[in-house]
Amino acid sequence: MRRIKAQGFTLLEVLVALALLGVVIVAILAPLTGLFGMSQRSTRQVAATTQAQQAIELIRGQWLDPGRYAGNCVVGSLPADVKVLSVQDEDVRGTVQTAPIAFSVGTQVSCPSDSSPAAPGSPLRKVSVSAALSGSTSVLQIEVARP
Repeated sequence: MRRIKAQGFTLLEVLVALALLGVVIVAILAPLTGLFGMSQRSTRQVAATTQAQQAIELIRGQWLDPGRYAGNCVVGSLPADVKVLSVQDEDVRGTVQTAPIAFSVGTQVSCPSDSSPAAPGSPLRKVSVSAALSGSTSVLQIEVARP
C-alpha cells in the first residue's frame, strides 16, 4: 500500500508564523506613527513660517515708499496670528542705533504715501516678525534698507 505524504502546516507552525508576523508589524508601525506626528509638526511649522514670510514681504514692499518707511507703518493688515516683535534702526555693521521703534498697521490716511526721499538717518531697519499657528511659532528677521 502506498503511503500518502501529509502536506501543509501544523497548527503550531501557523501560530508561530502569525506571532512572528505580529512582532514584525509592531516593529514597523511604532516608528511609522512617530513619523506621522513629525510630519504634522513640520506642516504646522511651514505654515507658520509662510505667514511670517508674508508679513515680512508686505512690510518690505510697502517700505519702498519713503513716507511709510519713515512712519514705520503699513497699509492693510498683517496675516492672522502674526505680530511684529520689534523694529530697530541699525548701521551698516548691524549695530543697533536706537531703542525699538513703534510699528503700526494703518489706513491710507494714517499711513500716507510719500514720494519724497527719506530723511537722512540709519541706513537699515531691522524688523522681527513672529507667527504662531496651531502651537508652532516661527520668528523671522529682515533688514530693510532706507529707500
